[in-house]
Amino acid sequence: MTFASTGTIVAAGFTEEQAKAGETAYQSNCSQCHGIRLEGPEAPALFGQDIMGNWDTAGGLYDFISVAMPPAEPGKLGEETYLNIIAYVMQKNGASAGDKALTTADMASVELVAETKDGAAQLAQANQETTIEAGDTNVPQAFTWGKELPKFKK
Repeated sequence: MTFASTGTIVAAGFTEEQAKAGETAYQSNCSQCHGIRLEGPEAPALFGQDIMGNWDTAGGLYDFISVAMPPAEPGKLGEETYLNIIAYVMQKNGASAGDKALTTADMASVELVAETKDGAAQLAQANQETTIEAGDTNVPQAFTWGKELPKFKK
């Protein structure tokens, strides 16, 4: 089954409950490769407008992940779990939940870039890296894996 873009829905194509269930499923099945925050350390990132544009619609993303993910057991998660994961990915990319659940019947009309556009700008601003002054060795611990950087003398 293939979903193509047939129209536009810009009114959140998922519910909060789907996104919450999707978070649990994502953390259990996807985060080890795609990262806890969708940053993609071992596999492609799932965050950002460019990435959302790669899939065009929620149906396009579903088409791929439902037959290819997880790599060791493609298709094992089932329709509801894949839908929930898509809802979570959309929410993490800035889309807001609505009253209508994401279904396979309407996902072809849920355009990912349009759904995540407003939230993407806010997320980008909130996630901007801190400017580090020249010579400053006070690097955030996330970049040093919890280890103190050595102090070098000039």
